[in-house]
Amino acid sequence: MTTPAKPNALLPLVTILKECPSLDTSFSEKLLVETWNGLKQTDPEHGNEITPAVMAGLVLADEEDFAQLLNEAERSQMIVLAKVALERYRQKTNPPNKLGKIIAAVLKEKT
Repeated sequence: MTTPAKPNALLPLVTILKECPSLDTSFSEKLLVETWNGLKQTDPEHGNEITPAVMAGLVLADEEDFAQLLNEAERSQMIVLAKVALERYRQKTNPPNKLGKIIAAVLKEKT
């Protein structure tokens, strides 16, 4: 016969299960840093081509000069798309664990 668990004994497990992501390992902070560092090493002064990625970064980062290359509607679209990409990156690197949350909720009800 099993001994009933103390009411709060499972609370640490509940917390862990709620926070436990099911990671998509194809995206990571390490990959972000490596890709960013590669982009930063693009050097037009030494013959590297200015790519659309570089130009997009300049348009988004420099509102006074490079942003003026796009009209207001185009800039708005670019900002929206960048925000969508950022949100999707965050979801891929720290997605909600639905199963973990369900188990945590059931365990919490039982305690």
